[in-house]
Amino acid sequence: MKYRAGTIGRVLLARFDHGEQIVPALVELCTREGVLSGWFFLFGALSGGRMVTGPREACLPPEPVWTEFPQPHEIVGMGSIAEKEGAPAVHLHSSLGRGKEALTGCIRKEGEVFIVVEAMVLQIAGLAASRKEDERTGMELLSVD
Repeated sequence: MKYRAGTIGRVLLARFDHGEQIVPALVELCTREGVLSGWFFLFGALSGGRMVTGPREACLPPEPVWTEFPQPHEIVGMGSIAEKEGAPAVHLHSSLGRGKEALTGCIRKEGEVFIVVEAMVLQIAGLAASRKEDERTGMELLSVD
């Protein structure tokens, strides 16, 4: 385990509207507000996206399983914000539901807001979080050292 202690800085409330891509919109908000270390929560609805719903097998580095969600799904999500190459990088995990279908995983790029997504971003002060390539997993993982 690696960790650092910080404090909550600013709290941002945001509404993302129909048609916006959620991950780029979150990155844009963090860029505009200078948030390089933080945590966020969101809820609303997304459509026309895809997410990683697990590794294909239990091995490192993992091969992702991609699952598409072309129709609108309700979303509850949370994630971290960390600096990568001088800009904010977002790591979003969510549970999506439509009827009796439920998906849980990591939305990396694609996911279009359907009607609205509301979010709260907590900026973390007193520490510097970043994303660094991890040789063992081949993934960009959170670093706080």
